[in-house]
Amino acid sequence: MQLTTFLLAAAPLFAAVFASPAVEPDFSRVESNKLLPRDKPKLNQYRTLADCQADRNILYHAAPVSGRCYDLDGQTGAFFWNTGGMLNPRVYTGKGCNGIEDPLAVSGRCIEKRNYNSYKCW
Repeated sequence: MQLTTFLLAAAPLFAAVFASPAVEPDFSRVESNKLLPRDKPKLNQYRTLADCQADRNILYHAAPVSGRCYDLDGQTGAFFWNTGGMLNPRVYTGKGCNGIEDPLAVSGRCIEKRNYNSYKCW
């Protein structure tokens, strides 16, 4: 009996809530927050620094996954990375993300491979 009384008393409130038109969010002010293709994680390997800077003749391309190690190919002379929001890009002197570890800047760019043999980001 008490439940019935409650439901009868609350019915107008529920009707008002569920009958009101849905409010559409205004996304016009968040256009700058869209993820652009250049913002996605990227690891491109090139034979030369010039090829890397011109973004031509890519030897290998990867879309790095957080925490996964990527070995750099023996033919690679330069590589481009973009973290896509991950904050800890690292290069290693050994394959399999072993050896000396060096941090990279969060903003991607082309660099010469030098003595680096693997890359990881998280």
